[in-house]
Amino acid sequence: MRALPLIILMVLILLPVRVQAQGLFDFGGEALSQYNRGKAAQDAGNLKEAVRWYKKAIATDESYFTAYNNLGYIYGSKGYHAQAIEWYKKAVKANPRFVEGYSNLGASYLESGKSEMAVRVLEQAVKLNPKSAIAVTNLASALQESGDHERALRMMAKGRELGVPSIKGDAADVNRGWLLEKQGDIEGAISAYRSAIKSNASNPKAYMNLGLLLVRREQLNEAQSLLEKATRLDDANAMGHVNLGYVYLQKERWAEAEKACRKAVQLDPKSVLGWSNLGLACANQGNRGAARAAWEKAAALDPGDENIRRNLERLR
Repeated sequence: MRALPLIILMVLILLPVRVQAQGLFDFGGEALSQYNRGKAAQDAGNLKEAVRWYKKAIATDESYFTAYNNLGYIYGSKGYHAQAIEWYKKAVKANPRFVEGYSNLGASYLESGKSEMAVRVLEQAVKLNPKSAIAVTNLASALQESGDHERALRMMAKGRELGVPSIKGDAADVNRGWLLEKQGDIEGAISAYRSAIKSNASNPKAYMNLGLLLVRREQLNEAQSLLEKATRLDDANAMGHVNLGYVYLQKERWAEAEKACRKAVQLDPKSVLGWSNLGLACANQGNRGAARAAWEKAAALDPGDENIRRNLERLR
């Protein structure tokens, strides 16, 4: 099991400045007005109206990169990461030096499980602005996800030096918890994750990361509660359901473990852990056929896993 990386998205608040007239008529003022209406709607929580006005701004001025960025933010905040990626791509195409756009694009790649693409995009963001704490922090998360833990730690430390703690409470605390955890300060990490939850009771990563640490400490009751909360807040995260299923297995709650693992493999059919744990849940309920089917899926995905192979042999 692994903790989920933190990614930070930026929605622009500052209004852009038009620097180029368009022939005989300057439509910059009209696009700015449409953008402002979109931003006001977004700030008021009326995202449908915000999307409408941002698209109007783009129709008036197709180079309006901040409108593309904010559209990406809206779609990404609703879990539509594929659409968010396309909007962010348009933002950086309209302005190839738009650091926030690259940072958000990398974050969306990471949310979509495309860690290598995230690293490449976020490296570009950091290259454009080595002092962007958010770009550096997002790169650290992408490096962690891609397996380059040593460089991830260096980037996270750099992010802290640049001012990551100044980012709104829960985001900063999750970053701090992740760094402390990697440095072996588990007590400090637990404290940071609890602080993140206190700052924002709707941050699924804080619940997930804290739950995983408590699993390691065999504090299964609180871990279960935290992971259940994390999956309610982010039902589309396959690893969240895998981790919750693992806790149910440890507590011998076989039917609930099966339900969680089935949800995990539905979301991510390539999850070896999901299929393997599903097999355990089914086997412990006496459903040998379902267990065999699950372990065969797991074995096909990871032929070298000895535990899965032994489990299959026991069913013969």
